[in-house]
Amino acid sequence: MVVLLQPGLCAYNCSSVYGRTPNSDLMVDCGTTVITLEINMCTAQWAGFNTSDLALNGNHNTTACLGSIDTSVDPPVIRYQLPVNHSQDNPCRQSLQIVDEAPDPTGPFSSFLSIQSVIITGYIDTPRSEQGLISYSTDLYYHFSCRYPLEYLINNTQIVSSVSVATSDNNGTFIDTLQMGVFNDTNYNYQLVVPSTGLELRSRIYVEVKAVNLTGFHVLLDHCFATPTAYNTSQTEQYNFFTCSVEQKTSVTSNGFSTAAQFNFEAFRFVQHRDQSKSSIYVHCILRLCEPSKCQEL
Repeated sequence: MVVLLQPGLCAYNCSSVYGRTPNSDLMVDCGTTVITLEINMCTAQWAGFNTSDLALNGNHNTTACLGSIDTSVDPPVIRYQLPVNHSQDNPCRQSLQIVDEAPDPTGPFSSFLSIQSVIITGYIDTPRSEQGLISYSTDLYYHFSCRYPLEYLINNTQIVSSVSVATSDNNGTFIDTLQMGVFNDTNYNYQLVVPSTGLELRSRIYVEVKAVNLTGFHVLLDHCFATPTAYNTSQTEQYNFFTCSVEQKTSVTSNGFSTAAQFNFEAFRFVQHRDQSKSSIYVHCILRLCEPSKCQEL
């Protein structure tokens, strides 16, 4: 038996190639703070629906969860924006799950027993069909998911500069919300300015790694280290800041308790630079984004 869907009224100038049942007509952009979704409006229209029929996560009576039409593109799309958070005040709340995974044995997190990712899932659908056992109208259901890793390497922050953020390509990433700053005061207010002659040895340097506009997660520095040259994964010349010694040179003042983690250390030189007037120091941190309670466990 073949069931034929009848095309809906054509309110927009849609090509005949879109006169079909919707299938893979959903585009997903997993942004740092907002997930943007676009549905091919022509196929939805052909199935007999308009923009007011489709809504995020079943919230058909919530204006913020409805889409907006953009006719400046071809084909026109219905666009939705979903904030990346799981709080009660998110009118279009989604499902958020944190999963444990095995790290890449050759990557920067190879020393971790496990790494984590947060997976955000949701859907865009039409209202439920009329009550009863059968229906002669179709329903539309678009399922989507975004995967964000919770471990990051912020690297190649030179002491002579204030911020340098690594890049990462994935389904989604929070790397754009992360910043590393180098300061010269205990309140982390004044960025470190290095004189042309370099810093005096044993000068105290204050480092802060923070997440901006990111709710629900704290920053936990797993380990931070320095190298004499720009970092690469095969490099072995690393000075680890977070080690215990008789003469403590590094102090961790805040870690895992908020969206900012802080530590400070005394300026030093690399022995291999003994024939140079200045010694370059590149600072790197491997960090986790974790829920507050999980951060305390770790």
